[in-house]
Amino acid sequence: MIKLLVAALAVSAAAALPIHITQSAPLGPVACESESDLFALLNAAERHDIKEQARLSAGACRPLAGLHYDVVDEDNGVLTLRLFPREGDWASSRLGFTLDEMVPVNEGDNR
Repeated sequence: MIKLLVAALAVSAAAALPIHITQSAPLGPVACESESDLFALLNAAERHDIKEQARLSAGACRPLAGLHYDVVDEDNGVLTLRLFPREGDWASSRLGFTLDEMVPVNEGDNR
């Protein structure tokens, strides 16, 4: 009886412990301020380094979803994009870097 009670307490104690997420969500399409930031983000994702991914995603890298952009160049699978905060707003546009496989195909200028 006591062994059963101890086992039940151990199970309930283990269930009450907080669960830490050790696996990050899959990396979606992003554009980073530099190629080195892009590669750092990809390395962090491969290592499942959630803190580094969060640091880069909060600063140097942004999701491509909803952004207007044009492809400027392609070199060994890395695209240079011209990112527009508003479509056609060249004055505040900037360059970004991403992988060619992260950019959907055949959707015009806003791929």
